[in-house]
Amino acid sequence: MTDAEGRPVAVEVYPGNTGDPTTVPDQVDKLRERFGLSRVVLAGDRGMLTSDAVVEHLKEHPGLGWISCLRSGSIRQLIDDGRLPRSLFDQRNLAEIFSPEFPGERLVACYKSAVGRPTRQRREELLAPPSAI
Repeated sequence: MTDAEGRPVAVEVYPGNTGDPTTVPDQVDKLRERFGLSRVVLAGDRGMLTSDAVVEHLKEHPGLGWISCLRSGSIRQLIDDGRLPRSLFDQRNLAEIFSPEFPGERLVACYKSAVGRPTRQRREELLAPPSAI
């Protein structure tokens, strides 16, 4: 846990074989009890805050927010369903979308051109007709 300036104020280490679905709910409860915090925002990676059990536990705490990443399958589904049109990124690299799969949640999509460029180039190479020898 860090303060507003990003300086660590508390650290807890778990055994290496302990999964995030166990540690996150445990830490949320400790933050409330030990520090008496009424508003907390957790930031985690794709594996840390995406488990259904973890998200359901987080929803039980008013004043608790979280920032995480969707896994590529969920992103692909949003694109395929038309909820995340690529045209959203024509003017800006950020877009806010809503989806019934994530009720009450704010989804913010970010297009990273540094990732998209090599992917687009590779796709074009694969789709190009074979060159004549």
